[in-house]
Amino acid sequence: MVAPGSTPAQRCGPPTRLGITHSRPSPSMTVLTATGEIDCCTVEAFREHLTEAIDTSSRVVVVDLSRITFLSISGLLAVLDADDAARRHHIRLRVVTGPRCVDRLFEVCGQATDLAITHTIAAACTPGPRALTPARTLP
Repeated sequence: MVAPGSTPAQRCGPPTRLGITHSRPSPSMTVLTATGEIDCCTVEAFREHLTEAIDTSSRVVVVDLSRITFLSISGLLAVLDADDAARRHHIRLRVVTGPRCVDRLFEVCGQATDLAITHTIAAACTPGPRALTPARTLP
């Protein structure tokens, strides 16, 4: 039970940090880089940034999760929701993974989607689908 007057962040235990930056390496590409933890306390901010990245009118949005130290299931769902939104707007969403906490979550959840995943930002920013591997083939 949450004490009266407490805020949602207080319910999550110790404060967590999430850093998010946006960059535009080209007019047709937006890169969203997240650092820190995506958990119950930070997932809504992460969702907002994903929506903002998709709304930039770029043809490609790269979500760089290579600096994440924790990814909750709600964070994974935010990525999948963003992929659905991107597809509706005819935008390609690419995800950069790398840390075991990120790779393992995609692996355990048995991604049955064709989410474009790679382990390097260079591969994600390379034009064409050949630079990417489907999520379900992660080791």
